[in-house]
Order: sequence, then structure tokens, then C-alpha cells
Amino acid sequence: MINFRYHIVSLTAVLLALGIGLMLGTTFLDQATVDALKDRQAELEGDVRRTNDRNSDQAAVIDEYEREASAFSEQIGERLFDGILRNDPVLVIATRGVDQGQVDSVMAAMTQADAQLVGTWWLTDRLKLDDDSEVADMGDALLLNTSDPARLRTSLASQLAEVLSSASDPPPDPEAGASQGALGTAEDGGEPPVVARLVENGFVDYQQAEGSDDDVVSLPTSGLRVVIVSGPGASVAPSEVVVPVLIDYSEDGPVPAVAVEPSIAIDESQDDPPESLVIDIRGDNDLSGRVSTVDDVERAAGLAATVLAVDDADPADPVVAHYGLGPGTRLLPEPSGTGE
Repeated sequence: MINFRYHIVSLTAVLLALGIGLMLGTTFLDQATVDALKDRQAELEGDVRRTNDRNSDQAAVIDEYEREASAFSEQIGERLFDGILRNDPVLVIATRGVDQGQVDSVMAAMTQADAQLVGTWWLTDRLKLDDDSEVADMGDALLLNTSDPARLRTSLASQLAEVLSSASDPPPDPEAGASQGALGTAEDGGEPPVVARLVENGFVDYQQAEGSDDDVVSLPTSGLRVVIVSGPGASVAPSEVVVPVLIDYSEDGPVPAVAVEPSIAIDESQDDPPESLVIDIRGDNDLSGRVSTVDDVERAAGLAATVLAVDDADPADPVVAHYGLGPGTRLLPEPSGTGE
């Protein structure tokens, strides 16, 4: 007869054996899993190293392409631009915050094309007119007794447009004699008084052409061509100052002006897309037929298109077209006589 104590001992032995078996089995399984994970981690680390090596190689190739493209952009004009704009007066306009390097590249290209580069107007962030001192100073600069920012902006656009319009009139017939003058300009050209007051009040800064000893940017009495350089980072949105000036400037038809900016990636899902002067112009039915644009000025092709577009912007009969990478554009102007 098996007593109760025997059953207790037997059951305890069985349970103990099961426990030991489970423990040993789990330990072996966990170790196998750990070994497999370690092997997989080693494979992934190897993949990461190989990917990093490929990325480094690609980065080196891209850096080399960028150095080559930069050198090409700088040197392309030394032979190709020579004489294209010989003695044509050119004014550059840019807004603070825009890449200084892009502005310098455009100025250098104008110089390589033998233009008479009169200098650059830098529009400052004071043109936002977002405090009382800016509003008061703008009233002084425009000789207006008002504290209404909207009225000041309207007058600013009108006065600057008239300055540009007067300076970009077609050169007079040499046999006709006298030149024309208008609001903000002297009869013999020079620094427009309204621009001088804007400079004095901090709304405009001058940048002289390389090698110039002048303290001011003087405009000619006629024949002026204008390049407006815009882009990401502009401290004043194009729609606030530059576009209104262009609207007034081109009121009577095409003008000798070219608006340029570097390529901008537009994400249509963005609620607040970046400001773009070129997009503003191309999206306006009137401006798009009166002001030329280039949307890839940071590229060698864009810089070449800028020079050629300025050449086509003859004050007597400006050719208006749009160049770059955007829809409906060409990289470069068509050869003369082929039409647009």
C-alpha cells in the first residue's frame, strides 16, 4: 500500500522536474534568440557602414560638381559675355536678406558684359513700416505729411517708378539735343533726390560697382536697364515694395527690367509657400507681359539668361520673356530673328 507521503514526494519531484525543464529550455531559447539578434545587429551595422561610405563618396562627387559649377558660373562670362552690354547703363536692385553672393554674381556678370554698372540699391527692412519711427521717416523721405502706411507705400511705388521710368527712357536722338527730366531726377542725371532722402533715412543702402570711387548711385538721363535680384530670406516681401514699383513702372507697357532669383522648391501642400518675386510676376497677367524673369540665376545657364535678357531689354523696344526651369520657359533666349 502506497502511503500519502509517497504521493506528496512523487508530485513534488514531478513538479520540480518540470520547473527545471522549463527553466533550462527557456534559457537555451533566450540564448539562441540573443545570438540571432546579435548576428542581425552585426549585419545591420555592416549595412550602415557601407551606406555611410557610399554617402561619403556621393557627397564628394556632389562637392566636386558644385565646385566645378561655381567656377564655371564665375568664368563663363569672361569670354561669352564680353561686349554684350557695352556701355549700357544697368542698375541692380535687391532686398536685404537676399543672398549677397547672388547679387555679387549678377553685378560681376554685368561687368563682364561691359555694362556701365551704376551700382545697387539695397532695400532695407525699414521699408516694412511696422513702427512709428519708420512711418515718420518715410513721410520725411517722400515729402508727405501723413502717418498712413498704405498711402506712404503707394507714394513710394509711384515716385520710385517715375525715377526708373525717366532714367530708362530711350536715348534721345543725338540731333534732338536736350534730355528729359522727371520727378526725382536732375536734368543732367545723377542721384535722384527722393532716393537720396531714402538713403538718408535708412530705407535704401548703396553698393557701388567694383572699382568705383563714387559715394552715391547716379542714374543716367536715359537708356537705363534694371535687374531686380530677389530670393529666399528677403527682409521685405516682394509684394510689399518691389511688385508695386514694377506695376507703376510698367504702367504704359514693357520696360527694360529683368527680375531674377535662384530656384525655389515649391511644396503645394504648404499653407504658407515662400515669397517669390518671379512667381508674382508670372502670375500677373499684366506684369508677365511687361517684365522679363529668370528663375535659376544661381546656375550658369540662369546667369547667362540674365545677361542675354538684359541685352534684349532695349529701352526703345524691350523684349519680354521668361527663362529658367519653370513651366513654359526656355533656359536661354532664342537666337535673334527667330521670335519667342
